Amino acid sequence: MLGLLLGLFNTATAQPQAAPLSMPAACAASPVYPLPAGTPALQDLLAQLNAQTPLCLQNAAFYAWRGAVLLALRQPAAAAEALERALLLDPNLPGAQLDYADALLGVGDTASARGLLAQVAQRTDLPANLRPVLARELAATDPNAWRTRWLLSTAQGTDSNLNNAPAASELTLTFPQGPVTLSLLEASRPQRGSANLSTAQWLGIKPAGSQLWLLQAELRSRHTDSSATRYQQADVSASWLQAPDAPRQWVVRTGLTKVDFGGQALLQGARISVLHQWQPVIAAAASAAGQGGDQPSQAASACRPSAGLEAEARRYPVSPDLNGRYTGLLAAVNCSVADTPGSSAPHSPLLSQQQLGLQLRLGSDQPDNGTRPGGSNRRLEVRATWEARLGAYKTSTDYNHTRQLDASGYSPLLADNLARRISRHSLRAELARPLPGGWLGGAEGFVSFEVNRQSSNLAAFESRQQALYTGLRWLLD
Repeated sequence: MLGLLLGLFNTATAQPQAAPLSMPAACAASPVYPLPAGTPALQDLLAQLNAQTPLCLQNAAFYAWRGAVLLALRQPAAAAEALERALLLDPNLPGAQLDYADALLGVGDTASARGLLAQVAQRTDLPANLRPVLARELAATDPNAWRTRWLLSTAQGTDSNLNNAPAASELTLTFPQGPVTLSLLEASRPQRGSANLSTAQWLGIKPAGSQLWLLQAELRSRHTDSSATRYQQADVSASWLQAPDAPRQWVVRTGLTKVDFGGQALLQGARISVLHQWQPVIAAAASAAGQGGDQPSQAASACRPSAGLEAEARRYPVSPDLNGRYTGLLAAVNCSVADTPGSSAPHSPLLSQQQLGLQLRLGSDQPDNGTRPGGSNRRLEVRATWEARLGAYKTSTDYNHTRQLDASGYSPLLADNLARRISRHSLRAELARPLPGGWLGGAEGFVSFEVNRQSSNLAAFESRQQALYTGLRWLLD
């Protein structure tokens, strides 16, 4: 929104191509707006500005231009430094004031950004048509206001196991008279085919003093040629964070899940967790940036550990014998890595805005009915996530490993009532980037690949699946 304000303000106060301030003879840089499109062009422009910096130390328009470029490159901390210097040299630059507010929002200093926006709103030369827009921006940055966001996506691809069928083509049943091997019907074997995945997600954030409320709702749908392999999943959740900016806090989360598969209600779940988060552990390490590694950058990582308890009630309307209650321990650590290039480094680090997460779950699932196959079971789950920017691209990886051990035999017909053991590995990787020129309403395109492998001492529970999708995603504030 601030970028829009800046463009409207620049249009309303447009001057001839000459720079808004008289340039020192030694400073050859002359600000030109709008900025070039695309990350490579912006990086080249920043390199040129870096080379001119020693000659433009007293030029407010130069630093406002450099700050706008850094802001476009998603480097709000460096942009704030340049824009602050521009305003120290000339406190009356309207475009620099708006960009500085945008940079302050980018580094999380909402209070200072609001103060600056309020100052701009009092300008007598502010065009009348911009006042209601600026008023809405001030309302949106109110520390106690609701903040909402929509995420919409659609993707088309192929899946090797749409019906979640076992990998085996035949099963051996153990009867008192002896084992019998039967071939699975074709309909019970893995069905390969194309599918369309659609997602609608809503996120709402409500600060309340030092506390924070986070509400989420998500609807996922998979459409396939056969109605037997279509599914819909709905999730709603609410989280309460005691004090996100405090050294430690309590976090309480609740949620509901409903899954329909093949036109039937497959799963209904209700869950709750209580976690205690500790103060982030911050570490910094110097790494080489730029060609030749002669300009260092500081990579600061902040990791916040948490631990607590969780519980979930699961209901299977089409198979009520599987109903159960899960309780367990949860431990997690989430890390963010912020790369701050040196002020004269012409190139950004290869990877930036890295986010890493690790979760460990350990618990047991108790059946509602004592006749449930396998009885109670113990479960161990490890999950690792990683996100980063690679130039104009965003990349993410999600790995999940689950082990389950039943307390009693699953069925006399399977391996003479052997207690079931399951080990499952899942890996999902995605690469995304914004479409050039803001095509299709500013959508980003993405490609995702997913592979799942489940092994078991009972062949009926071994499965294989892999899927490849490409699609579009919109983020709407």
